[in-house]
Amino acid sequence: MTKHVVVIASGETERRALPHLLAHFRDRDIDVTVRIPPGNRPLRVSVAYSLIQSLLYDFDGFPPDKYVILVDADGQDPDDILGPLRVELSNRLGSGFGPSVQYAYAQWHLESWYFADAANLRDYIGRALGSVDASSPDEIQNPKLHLKHLLGDNFYTALISEEIAQSLNAQTISSRSPSFNRFLQEVENGPSPVSLE
Repeated sequence: MTKHVVVIASGETERRALPHLLAHFRDRDIDVTVRIPPGNRPLRVSVAYSLIQSLLYDFDGFPPDKYVILVDADGQDPDDILGPLRVELSNRLGSGFGPSVQYAYAQWHLESWYFADAANLRDYIGRALGSVDASSPDEIQNPKLHLKHLLGDNFYTALISEEIAQSLNAQTISSRSPSFNRFLQEVENGPSPVSLE
């Protein structure tokens, strides 16, 4: 039986890119849907709550099996962001809420995950990645800005993000980015090791 997972993320870049980074889950009979706040609103507790409520019966009249809230930590301690979000959202949903709600983060922004697959990112861009340390993608400060500089005259848009994501290998990213690996764990099972093979 297909497992339905809804990822709630912050914006259009994530909505376009994440389905490609999570495509391997189809082979495991896990259907992943990505939702973002309407009107480019920030992902706050009230918005996450509204999205969860609006999707309760979207899967043939049944709720999804799980929600995963994905936030950008913007270099902060992820617990400082996820802790209050987890508490406030749990309080709003109540103890009897059925589907599980998991939480994950990108240490800076989703774009840091792109640098984890340096070879494919380099192929897409058509040039070296500069001074970025692709061996520690979660430590790259302002990965979106680095990516914009590397693209040069090509403006970085959500559509470009989607194209980049299509060219990347999730297994490579997972092996080099602890935050991406944790995100995959939350999508699949919660905090347990994930194999992409």
